[in-house]
Amino acid sequence: MQTGVRSCQAFAIAALALGSGGCRSAARVRPAVAAPCAPDRIGDVTVTGARPADVPALAVLQGTHDDPARTARVVAAAEEALRWRGYAKASIAVEREVGCFVELRVAVELGPRYRIARIDFETRDEFPARERLAALEDALGTVNTPGGVHIDYRLRRALDGLERRYQDAGWLDAKIGAPRSAYDEEGAVRLSIPIDAGPRYRIGAIRARGANERARRALLEELGVDPGAYYDGPALRRGIERARRRLDRRVELRTSLTDADEVEIEAEIAAPGATSGERP
Repeated sequence: MQTGVRSCQAFAIAALALGSGGCRSAARVRPAVAAPCAPDRIGDVTVTGARPADVPALAVLQGTHDDPARTARVVAAAEEALRWRGYAKASIAVEREVGCFVELRVAVELGPRYRIARIDFETRDEFPARERLAALEDALGTVNTPGGVHIDYRLRRALDGLERRYQDAGWLDAKIGAPRSAYDEEGAVRLSIPIDAGPRYRIGAIRARGANERARRALLEELGVDPGAYYDGPALRRGIERARRRLDRRVELRTSLTDADEVEIEAEIAAPGATSGERP
């Protein structure tokens, strides 16, 4: 109470100095009772069927400019985010009501949360089974692995990489088909992935060309490839790189496949100063 009196007295002294009427004549400033209407802006965003935290991109639309096309894009992204979390059948419907503001009513249907129960590779080849599964695993073991969630576009990207690993390991004709998924009522997903590996190729003839005999021997030593061994793409690329450093020359590698499921290799040492594509 004393604080209020002292404040009023201080105001009165200042008012007298300015020639005004003192404390009683001071006008009180009151805030507006309500903000003016803005029918082009989003007011409340009401979420049912899930927590607002489950669809944060929609919840933060409150107060922004109303743009139905943008809202549709946000809905699509929010549905995709829910599927990444395992809600494979999640859907979101939005109703707009225009009044003083645009009110959005967001109805979320999560459905069951699915986890991968098993991944079956439909093949009889000898590619290591653990490496197959490891090639698919994503997001620190939470995506596209048993116990994780199924995200189809990431799985297809991983299968492209697995197909290249098959080819690097000698299955040069390997093709991996589109994955199939089956969902049950208990929230389990079973994935089936067809693989047509084809034959596994071995190294056939190896020939070195160009430069002199000493350089050609050095090239073959660095390649470190023996006829009869399975084709190993990474090892072959490392060998070519070693040979280029040792000889300080460009080395061009050509391969051809035979009907005997063999890879014939021809490595050619370029002339000094030759660029890619030049012949010695």
